[in-house]
Amino acid sequence: MNPVDLAQELIEKGGHVHMIGVGGIGMAGVAFLLKERGFIVTGCDVQENRQTTWLRESGIQIFSGHDKSHIAESIDWIVRSTAVPDTHPEVRCSIELGIPVSRRGEVLPALMRERTCIAISGTHGKTTTTAMIAQVLGCGYCVGGEIAGIDGVAMDGETMVVEADESDGTVAGYTPDYAVITNIEYDHMEHHASESDFIGCFDRLIRNTKEKVYYCAADPIASQLCSGSQKCEPFFYPQPRIPLPLPGNHNQWNAAAAMAVSKRWKTEAEIIQALGNIRPIRRRFEIVFEGGGIQIVSDYAHHPTEIAALIQAALELEPKRLLGVFQPHRYTRTLALRADFPPAFQGLEKLWLVPVYAASEQPIEGGTTKDLISRFSNDWKGRLHYRQTLDAAWADIQSELREGDLLLIIGAGDIEQLAEWAR
Repeated sequence: MNPVDLAQELIEKGGHVHMIGVGGIGMAGVAFLLKERGFIVTGCDVQENRQTTWLRESGIQIFSGHDKSHIAESIDWIVRSTAVPDTHPEVRCSIELGIPVSRRGEVLPALMRERTCIAISGTHGKTTTTAMIAQVLGCGYCVGGEIAGIDGVAMDGETMVVEADESDGTVAGYTPDYAVITNIEYDHMEHHASESDFIGCFDRLIRNTKEKVYYCAADPIASQLCSGSQKCEPFFYPQPRIPLPLPGNHNQWNAAAAMAVSKRWKTEAEIIQALGNIRPIRRRFEIVFEGGGIQIVSDYAHHPTEIAALIQAALELEPKRLLGVFQPHRYTRTLALRADFPPAFQGLEKLWLVPVYAASEQPIEGGTTKDLISRFSNDWKGRLHYRQTLDAAWADIQSELREGDLLLIIGAGDIEQLAEWAR
């Protein structure tokens, strides 16, 4: 049986679902939605965080750590994070007991089958675009980021806007009413063996969409996939720019996508007014410190295109000096894109690099931070610094900062700790 069909069948049966890796943002949203649909939900994770706190407050029992003793006789279904392997003790125990096991990315598409679904896809900009549409329409959502002033990362509703994740290929499992393709650029080499395999996921999403696909007119791959399809409609860079509380050309594109979709429900004037009051998303150009003429911004950017967009947005603020500290994310990505990273940092006066955040990968030849450093030109001499730990990098940066500086904390791993130290 198709994994999404199986998930739908299990949703219809109801019962007790146990979530392994429930502290991840994507998993936390699905856990909340399953509880809203009537399930008894339990979950576990190795670390407590804001998501586990929110889920507990929502009535979901959370266990600390992982142990096969969590697999109680009452459990009807296991949902696991993509990061949880088949060899995980709770997964192995569940399989031995005959309990069905689904991935998070197979469950969310199934949950959407009974809703009017807007699926937001693309290599970059999914979280911001999803958050924009959720706030403009006031509809249900499942978003991969925390929206300032809003409790939780999911809310059920008759109309739902959700992120359709390409990282593990499960974007192809959606059958939405409406879809958005923000852009398509090869990524997640740890899962997709080739660029054609990666692009194929978006092709299947287009074919599976029932009503309309909105795609970025400036994106060559999206334009090629959508060419000739009656249900595909391009969106363009807004002229004039949409008044937003978020800087950067990339956020103008995100807003253009949100406007294209939202026009099915709202007037243009209503959309523009709502976008002008959009609440920011944590770790998306999040200002974590302002004082003494210094600004520090934390951002999730981890792909060269995202980093270049981040720097362009930061330069709009016209700092005296723009500095950055970057933690590469995954050895596979660093290896595949190492030639593309150095140009992405153009505009920085100084850059600190720290070791790769492995995200459960083993080191591979050519994929380390030191391999990445070898790709920088001599123009960076005296401006590029490597530090072995986050603590060492932070100590160095603190001694460097002065009035007029804007520091960017860049990456999707535990470099977020620097943002917490800066607050």
